[in-house]
Amino acid sequence: MQKQGGGECAMASSSSSEGALDPFTAVNSTYYATAAPSLCEGAIKAQQGFLGQLSAFTGAWAQSADISEEWSEFFERVSDFLQETLTTAMVTLWATSPVLCAFLYVYLFIYVKTLRVVLGAYLVFCFFDPRPYDGVGRRFASVRKLPIWDHVNAYFQPKLVFEEPLDPRKQYVFGSHPHGVIGYVSQLIAGTTGLGIEEHFPGLVVRGVTMPVSFSIPFFRDYVLAMGCLSCDRGSIRRILKDRHHKLRQSLLIVVGGAEESMLAHENRADLVLLKRKGFVREAIRAGCDLVPVYNFNENSIYKLMPNGPGTFARKFELAIKDIFGYTLLLFHGRNIFFTPYRTQLTSVVGKPIPVCRSYDPTSEEVDHYHSLYVEELSRLYAKYKLKYAPNDADIRFVA
Repeated sequence: MQKQGGGECAMASSSSSEGALDPFTAVNSTYYATAAPSLCEGAIKAQQGFLGQLSAFTGAWAQSADISEEWSEFFERVSDFLQETLTTAMVTLWATSPVLCAFLYVYLFIYVKTLRVVLGAYLVFCFFDPRPYDGVGRRFASVRKLPIWDHVNAYFQPKLVFEEPLDPRKQYVFGSHPHGVIGYVSQLIAGTTGLGIEEHFPGLVVRGVTMPVSFSIPFFRDYVLAMGCLSCDRGSIRRILKDRHHKLRQSLLIVVGGAEESMLAHENRADLVLLKRKGFVREAIRAGCDLVPVYNFNENSIYKLMPNGPGTFARKFELAIKDIFGYTLLLFHGRNIFFTPYRTQLTSVVGKPIPVCRSYDPTSEEVDHYHSLYVEELSRLYAKYKLKYAPNDADIRFVA
């Protein structure tokens, strides 16, 4: 058993390693290598500063021999409360980052007139920047190691369980299930060092992919790129896995169910959209990458969806947005503050790799064969670990 940055890794058959080298830490322009990570770190340190210092002060005072036992207990409680408040604030900041970044851009554009030309040029750059689609992106270790991830890990106490070791010399296509309302667990696995697969298997490079619309949100797009995420369109996926990057052994982590599955992310349910999702299998065959199912227990418990059964207003609204924009806006709520996630332990189980024989032009029969093996392995994985990590969840269902 191994802990790192608040997260935990367990191996069914052997212990994991740490200290993966990041081959992308020294790439791209001076702005992205210095300014962008510094801005992220500065904003987070500003959020942390007061509460963190006050928590440390009260904690040290509580241990002083010059105060009574009652006062010592009091200040220990105050210290714990402040630390808990800081952690919750950091998690809320993380959860609301897309909205905050969009509002920050609009605010600066409207009220800071001296920045309008720069912000306008930056917006044009956002739409023409090829990095989200080139298979390499713009990844920085400093962003993947930001202090905010320590708070996120302390909040959710995430755990990564491997059924068997992964071979860093190979490339893999990891299918992540379920999508959940947002897909937070996949971000932690592929975009941070606290729970990242790469830190347990040095030499393995895993690139998460997300919707192209994420790279249209000013500021947020750069944060997502710095975490190592790329677009989930077919061209981007093929560039991630293609031969010219094979020396980097890039693997892919994709949330297979997508926006359609997010509408099914009700607590204690495991309804997956997988039967008709075969594109990721086809790309794995073309690249000769082993398929690996990953199930994220309690992902659906982070937020609570409003009742959105067929025919309800919520479902009609979600489908209308999806038909127009290709993604959906879900009607959901969190804890206390609207976007603050519910606190639940997140456990991701990485299944056994399914060996794939490479075929540059796979037939439908080949795709169906490996897809059926994948569905079978995912079902086995869920049945084996459900009682241990999510005993109240229903049996897995493949609804589409």
